[in-house]
Amino acid sequence: MTSTQTPAPTTTSRASGGTVPAGGGRAGFGGVARRWGHRLADRRFLPVAGALLTLVLILVIGQARYSTDTRNFVNMRLFSNLLVDNSYLLVLAVGMTFVILTGGIDLSVGAVVALVGLIVAKLLILGVPLPFVLLAGVLTGTVFGLLIGVLVQYFSIQPFIASLAAMFLARGLCNLVSVESLAIEDKDFTALASWRIKFGHGPSIWYINLSMIVAVVVVLIAVYLLHYTRFGRTVYGLGAGDGGQAVGLMGLRAARTKVWVYVVSGTCAGIAGILFAFYTRSGFNLTGIGMELDAIASVVIGGAMLTGGSGFVLGSVVGVLVYGLIQVLIAREGLDSWWTKVFIGAVLLLFVLLQRALSTGQTRRRKKNKDESPAAPADAPPPAPAAPSVG
Repeated sequence: MTSTQTPAPTTTSRASGGTVPAGGGRAGFGGVARRWGHRLADRRFLPVAGALLTLVLILVIGQARYSTDTRNFVNMRLFSNLLVDNSYLLVLAVGMTFVILTGGIDLSVGAVVALVGLIVAKLLILGVPLPFVLLAGVLTGTVFGLLIGVLVQYFSIQPFIASLAAMFLARGLCNLVSVESLAIEDKDFTALASWRIKFGHGPSIWYINLSMIVAVVVVLIAVYLLHYTRFGRTVYGLGAGDGGQAVGLMGLRAARTKVWVYVVSGTCAGIAGILFAFYTRSGFNLTGIGMELDAIASVVIGGAMLTGGSGFVLGSVVGVLVYGLIQVLIAREGLDSWWTKVFIGAVLLLFVLLQRALSTGQTRRRKKNKDESPAAPADAPPPAPAAPSVG
């Protein structure tokens, strides 16, 4: 008697155009769960997980302490206000993420924000059309980023010194433009600054304005560039600490990318300068003092390693939200604003210590693996770095 085997039922996969075994949806879900489990177990994600835990903890404290019978602390109005008040900082943090991922730093962004605000105000007072004014503001930041990138890459100047020089240059130019606050009264600019979409009603009303939309678009573009392009892989590779040798062996352009990350940071500073002008509707030469430190703190709290090679744009977004929520809690407690620096400093110190522990453990594991593994040929190329995936 001959027995026959019935083939397993198959279903057509629209995404691949082929066939997969029935029940593949369950297997696919299990594969996704295992993949995310491995990612969460990856030590690179621990600082980001710490930032998310900090954010959730602050929200829980706020919900427990400040909620009333008629209104919750955690609501859409809270997040709307956070983005309205910190949209410029979010854009700065995105640009700073690119630089820190390569192991660099950009101290000029706060001064560039001030310079852009003054240029925008001055040009509008002189009657220059608004589109040209906005373009001039963004390009101002781009030029400063290009200057720093060229100094770092082609003149081998340390990023700290190059960006510090650019910071002093931008502050000096601010004083040349004006030493007094310049109010922006242009009707078109005011219309853009005040444009918003209203949702809800009564105490639960919240808004989306132009600054929020610009900040979200910048974040989405940055996520795409870092995780889905050759440029992003090169950025992560530059943070490996080998001077770009590994990315060079991969055929990627390390030198050009190092310049471009500072161009990205400068361009983000130019955009942030315009958003801050939307927020204050003025330009002032003392604007943005310490703003570069706020951006760096947000990026580090969001999980980026100051040594480079590890970090995520979405982590920087979480860092900005943590920064803004700390300000909200301090205001709710009726404390002076300088307490913000105290709490941000404490949180930043904890994350720096966490980073130090992770980097020390990683160094020990590499040394142990090197001692246990056989010696590699002298002409063997180093392993190619890979950009982490967010999806």
